[in-house]
Amino acid sequence: MFRFANMSDRKDLISLWYDCFGDGEKFVGAFLDNFLKEDTAFVCEEAGRVVSVVYALDCMIGNKKACYFYAVATDSRFRRRGLARKEIEFLIDYKSKKGAEIFLLTASNEKNNAYYKHLGFEDSFYCGVKTFYKTDSEVSISEDFTPAEIYNLREKVFSGEGFVSFPKEHVDFALKYTQRVFTCRENGNLTGYAMVDGKKITEVCCEKNTDDFISAILSEIDGEKADVYLPLNNYDGCKISRGMVYYTDKKSKNQSGENVFLSLNLE
Repeated sequence: MFRFANMSDRKDLISLWYDCFGDGEKFVGAFLDNFLKEDTAFVCEEAGRVVSVVYALDCMIGNKKACYFYAVATDSRFRRRGLARKEIEFLIDYKSKKGAEIFLLTASNEKNNAYYKHLGFEDSFYCGVKTFYKTDSEVSISEDFTPAEIYNLREKVFSGEGFVSFPKEHVDFALKYTQRVFTCRENGNLTGYAMVDGKKITEVCCEKNTDDFISAILSEIDGEKADVYLPLNNYDGCKISRGMVYYTDKKSKNQSGENVFLSLNLE
């Protein structure tokens, strides 16, 4: 039976997530508490137990409604039955009727990439990768911020690039479950931030002096270099795809393009 999930499915959803992705109850429980709404998770139930799920988070790309398939999970004993395909196809139809024109996801490996291409998704969200090195830096950094400051700066800096704009609660969640968030300021105003897990910089948003800002972070985390994803018009280097997209209308593709910036650490 296919249906939308609710909080009575919490235990099954946590167990299924752990089996597929390895994340523990604390993180998954918090994710469900924050994001499980009436039409966020579409599941397949067998013998009274959830055996497959697709999570669909609403977002925006420019002025177009979009939907991010955040996680797709199926119990290993129920794979190769087309459950995820049916869930995705249903959600595309359902969300399209509510105004969504663009559907996006990230494929964890080449096998999944090929699977999603079979469903009509295509590589997109191209960005540049730049390697930053630790050097002497005079930029002063701290870990002082408010979630509202981060959200507002992210919208301000990235909006001109054409990017996936997530609701504020999504950004707040990413901040809460990122190990460290470094910031820099000018005259008291936030001018940059970076989300960091271990020695990996997962997102950088900076109005200026990005090199010096990242160098200061590398000194703080005892790192020598870091590969950072940047919008293509900020960096004319190698071009890689960070996600996949499905368009319900070719006009949406022509208007949004393939270089929309996808960079929010919800992992």
